[in-house]
Amino acid sequence: MKNIRKNVRDLSSTEKQNYIETVKAVKASTSRTTNRSIYDEYVLWHILATEREDPNDPRHFRNAAHAGPAFLPWHRYYLYRFERQLQKKIPGVTIPYWDWTQDADDPFNSPIWDADFMGGNGDPEDNNLVKTGPFATDRWITINLDGSPKGGIQREFGKFIKGLPTQTNVRIAIEETPYDREPWSVDSSPSHRNRLEGFLPEGGAFNPDGTLNVAPDGTFVLELHNQVHAWIGGDMSNVFISPNDPVFWLHHCNVDRLWAIWQEKNPSQGYLPTGEGPEGHNLYDLMYPWDGQTVKLKAKPADVLDSRKLGIYYA
Repeated sequence: MKNIRKNVRDLSSTEKQNYIETVKAVKASTSRTTNRSIYDEYVLWHILATEREDPNDPRHFRNAAHAGPAFLPWHRYYLYRFERQLQKKIPGVTIPYWDWTQDADDPFNSPIWDADFMGGNGDPEDNNLVKTGPFATDRWITINLDGSPKGGIQREFGKFIKGLPTQTNVRIAIEETPYDREPWSVDSSPSHRNRLEGFLPEGGAFNPDGTLNVAPDGTFVLELHNQVHAWIGGDMSNVFISPNDPVFWLHHCNVDRLWAIWQEKNPSQGYLPTGEGPEGHNLYDLMYPWDGQTVKLKAKPADVLDSRKLGIYYA
């Protein structure tokens, strides 16, 4: 099946409505294996992977899904599985992508924040809870690390970082090779994966003492993927539970699209490492929690390198 993922700006009102309907239907569906909301089960997968910290990373950033080579294939498989859940509700529905560069000049007024789509910013007078749109506080409940109810989605636009990524940021990432390199971490450079993940801003992401670099105005110095999470704030700025906010899928769909563009433009640049890298990040390593034991699913980076073999196409 050919699944064409479209720019959110190109969605018809019916396509928007269908997408929202399927996301909410997955949230309302109960998993037969865990007796939880299927949507919350996906959030818990992200929590499990983020909690699986690599003890060999001296900066304590790399885990099963972030700050290492598997970052892009892990999230590609994650989106692929989630999209299949959506299609059980309405066949043919696909995850749209949010090209944030189109909103870099005016991020507060992106069409994704419209009341008929993702809803807007959080209410600063009420714990930054989102009160507009189909995922407003009275219509959507998020979860804590232990899976217990946390309350509504929280957002704090622009508090932690200034602005969204630009076309220049994207161009640099698309031109950067190889895919990744030692030490297979936030310190890898040059590295397409690390550039796209957002740990290679001008001036560096880290101070000499290992803390994250902070600009004079108190905002973080990050780019691309990390920058978008930080700009939205709230749930999206918490790496463990960021999928609580449905905008997560639109954001990561764009990240996956950019990786697909890089792969097409750099056909001689394969996935690295093929072996002897961090556990769970080598080409044929099982990606946690999809190891056949933690959950029944099994997935390796090698399984998802060709997005078109998964039926994924970008319009």
